[in-house]
Amino acid sequence: MSSRTSQSIRGWILAIPFLAACTVLPAQKDTTEFFILTSASEPASANRGHESTRELSIGLGPINFPGYLKRREIVTRVSGDQLQLSDNKRWAESLDANFERVLSQNLGRQLGTQRIVLFPWYGHPDIDYQVEVQVHRFDTDSANRSHLDARWIIKDGRNGKELLARESNVSSPVPASDSSGSETLSNDLNDLSASIAQSLSGLNEGAGTAAELSHSSPSIARSMAQ
Repeated sequence: MSSRTSQSIRGWILAIPFLAACTVLPAQKDTTEFFILTSASEPASANRGHESTRELSIGLGPINFPGYLKRREIVTRVSGDQLQLSDNKRWAESLDANFERVLSQNLGRQLGTQRIVLFPWYGHPDIDYQVEVQVHRFDTDSANRSHLDARWIIKDGRNGKELLARESNVSSPVPASDSSGSETLSNDLNDLSASIAQSLSGLNEGAGTAAELSHSSPSIARSMAQ
């Protein structure tokens, strides 16, 4: 190998780091945005007419989520069987944990109680009613609508007897200002909690009426229970 060729090769080798430095792209700005569900700011209490009675004690859970929602990326449903994961919009925490906390806060305000225990609970807490929720869908679609489909069950907190089972299907338009859909989904969750709170309040009122009648006329109380 001639000395000229050798010098040329060495020159290219020395130039490689310089050329590499010249071609490195500048760092890209991270455009990821993080969102959470929020509780209703001023919900009406479903139990305000019974302020003299003790606060209801509610056991909330288990709350079951479908697997496709157990991720940080915000999901948009583009068709019946196709989902799109956002490139830069994320939930700031696990969606099922966020959902549970906000539902608990909403129920507490709507029922006027602070006695809400989250599943699993330990020991033997004094629970009036247990609320179980199975979430089937909780997302927005390509037509800019939100969807919350869930089945919920209310059980007697003392003996586990099922008292009521319902399906809720909530859908709302998502405004352009709500780019992630989180605000609209929060409102849908508030509607779900209002339905649950109303049913809990009704069951409690019915139980109270039956208990009052049992002291005065056991036969009347038995006929109401039927």
